[in-house]
Amino acid sequence: MGIQMKGSGRLETVSELVIKAKEGDTAAFSELYQQIYKDMYRYAYYMLENRQEAEDMVSDTVIEVYQGIRKLRGNEKFRAWVFKILSNKCRARRKQLTKKYLSLDDESVNRNLKTVNEYEKEQDLKHAFEELTSEERDLVSMAVFGGYKSWEIGELMNMKAATVRSKISRAFAKMQKRMEVQL
Repeated sequence: MGIQMKGSGRLETVSELVIKAKEGDTAAFSELYQQIYKDMYRYAYYMLENRQEAEDMVSDTVIEVYQGIRKLRGNEKFRAWVFKILSNKCRARRKQLTKKYLSLDDESVNRNLKTVNEYEKEQDLKHAFEELTSEERDLVSMAVFGGYKSWEIGELMNMKAATVRSKISRAFAKMQKRMEVQL
């Protein structure tokens, strides 16, 4: 996972890159970032449903990770650590945006909505996702957008891998049922 080709033909692991980044090697940090930024953006975009918000959360996360990389224990857990920070930031931002949205008056909300039919078509999957519990959304997002394996998610969430697989399966079933009801 996460290797870099060196001129000598030697490959560096994520752990080796993290060690260098902890020592202040910006090229090593840049390589680590290059390996995960697309997944970070996809995760943030799906959680926040807005390109600019997703970019902001990724940027904020990268800054926090860069400033705090020396605190990381378990160098091989870099990706999981980054996604945990990103997940927390996205959840906090969703709360802020929800409060802001709920405080708008009906007229301003209506101005910003698409036609009802277009809106409904685009929102079916999002609504099904939003009906999941916070834990289910995190598990599904980590698996789908973060590309995590069940054992990796289990380590992050303090669960057994089998429990993670079971909860993800139930979450997908719940989403599918919601989608069928809407059709």
